[in-house]
Amino acid sequence: MNADERHRMTANQEKSPMQKQGWIQMFGIAQAEGELKALYESMRSHSGARPTVYDSPSGDAANIVKAHSLDPEGLRLTFSCSSAIHWSPYSLPWEKREMINTVTSGANNCYY
Repeated sequence: MNADERHRMTANQEKSPMQKQGWIQMFGIAQAEGELKALYESMRSHSGARPTVYDSPSGDAANIVKAHSLDPEGLRLTFSCSSAIHWSPYSLPWEKREMINTVTSGANNCYY
C-alpha cells in the first residue's frame, strides 16, 4: 500500500459512517469493449430527442450512464425504460420534469 492509499484509507476511517462516500468503478466510451461499446454507440446515435444539457462536455458518456457500465444489460434496460418514460410524445415537458426533480431534491436535502 503506497502513501496515497494509506492517506485515503485513514481519511475515510476518520469520517463517521454517514460521511463516507461510496465509489463505483466506471468505464467510459474510450475504455468500453464489446457489448458496452455497442450500447454506448447505440445510445449516442439515438440521443437526438434529449436536450443538449445532458451531453457531457468531454464527449464521454455522462457519469449517471457510466455508473451502470459494469452491467451493460442493466444499463440498456434502465435507460430504455427511462427514455420511453421521459422522451415519449406523452411525457411531461423537460422543463417541468426538471422543476419537479429540483423541488423533490430540495425537500429531501439532496443535491441534484
